[in-house]
Amino acid sequence: MRKIIYILTLAILSSCNLYDRKDDVLMTDQDYLENYREFSPDNSMVLINYSLDLGAFGYGQAGTAILKLSDTTKNLRNYSLPNTLTKLKWIDNKSISAQYDILHLLRTGKKIELKDEEVNNVKIKVSALDYIDKEDHLEIEHKETSPNGQFELVAYRYLKNRSNLNFIHISVIPFGGQLPKYGNYLIADMQSDYVFYGTWTKKNELEFHTNSQYSDLVQYYLVNNRPKIEYELVTDDKNYGSKYRWTTKNGI
Repeated sequence: MRKIIYILTLAILSSCNLYDRKDDVLMTDQDYLENYREFSPDNSMVLINYSLDLGAFGYGQAGTAILKLSDTTKNLRNYSLPNTLTKLKWIDNKSISAQYDILHLLRTGKKIELKDEEVNNVKIKVSALDYIDKEDHLEIEHKETSPNGQFELVAYRYLKNRSNLNFIHISVIPFGGQLPKYGNYLIADMQSDYVFYGTWTKKNELEFHTNSQYSDLVQYYLVNNRPKIEYELVTDDKNYGSKYRWTTKNGI
């Protein structure tokens, strides 16, 4: 039985390794998949989002190209935008708006420097995407003072209503201090909050609860220059096995 499993595993890995793609991307390629297209107001150009078949891995995101109609037979990579840009929309016939996800910069502490791009003589006007809309309000999920009375642990999010939850921010602030806009200890994302409960220990350290699905991922959402307070991660599938949002407020 073990031998059969070994052979099957080797076969799958071998099929994955056989995938060796050329650099050019043509719309006539067998592994090409068009996700959507959007024409400029005068229909002279088209925005095409495409993916490529990665064999055993399925389809992977490959890029978004800005093309003149005469360019659709050419190598799409020559007309593709950086994959870091999202929410692309035509402004007029010669410009497109795009947004850059700044959350990873906030976590790493890197300076946010947004610059406009130009592809195929079309200007790309880049703005920040941080998932906090002007209409959103701040709502606190959990607030707790440390045993020594010096700090507060605050878990909060920005939302319009409880039926459409945005992701969690976690901050540690001096008692009675001002809450930062973004979490200074952890900033989650739209996929999950990654931690589903947090509290202080008797040693004035933090204890976060998660589940086995997300326990290995929590480290990637911690803020690099977070307050120097140690934390322990508790994996608790009994209480949080099916969770993906921190929803202790109002018993939700």
